Amino acid sequence: MRKLLTIILIAVCTTTLAQEKRIYFYSDFVKSNILYKNGARNQTNANYDVANRKLMFMQGEQLMELLAPETIDTLYMGGSRWVYRDKQFCEVIDREDGNRILVGWHVTKVHEGYVGALGSVAQAPSRKVQLGDQFGMGTIAGISGGMYNGTFGTNQNDGNGRNFDVWKTKNKSTYYFTKNGKGYAVKGMKSILKAFPQKKELIKQFVHNKKIDTMTAEGMLQVIDYILTL
Repeated sequence: MRKLLTIILIAVCTTTLAQEKRIYFYSDFVKSNILYKNGARNQTNANYDVANRKLMFMQGEQLMELLAPETIDTLYMGGSRWVYRDKQFCEVIDREDGNRILVGWHVTKVHEGYVGALGSVAQAPSRKVQLGDQFGMGTIAGISGGMYNGTFGTNQNDGNGRNFDVWKTKNKSTYYFTKNGKGYAVKGMKSILKAFPQKKELIKQFVHNKKIDTMTAEGMLQVIDYILTL
């Protein structure tokens, strides 16, 4: 029995250590309606942890993780519609032209270093200021909710613009869409060009002419919108 408890404890500790610090999609927990596949409904205040791809909700004052997400048909959260696919919740984005894109949000924090006296990013701080665990992701143009892949900026400063932690987000999101009856799942320009080799030069030229940052979610959606017109 003691050996079994030890194994369970190690498993729990390993899971905890492997988990990324939470990054929330919304700046606060928002009113959400959950529709289950069996027809049941539930209302709660929820938020999506895009670092760990977990749906979190409040039960009184207690922060809870939603278990068995595969039983959910549709999640209505923060003015957006979400569905569960490939072990993650995806935001459903309906375009005016009738096309639909699912965004499986997955974003992590990357430590860049520390701001020095002249604004340069150094690797060794003279005073380290830790960032908090939770961040709202802001919005991208024309979409309720969303995120942009850019710097979180620096943390509280020391009054002289020095010795800040500098973090950036790393966008690992998956974008699902259908073209000519075929489904695609892409994560960046490399996978897009691989999926559409015959349109490779057209896509690259479009990105260059429009100066699109394909490291951002907004940029990826622009490229997908273009591909759907080809």
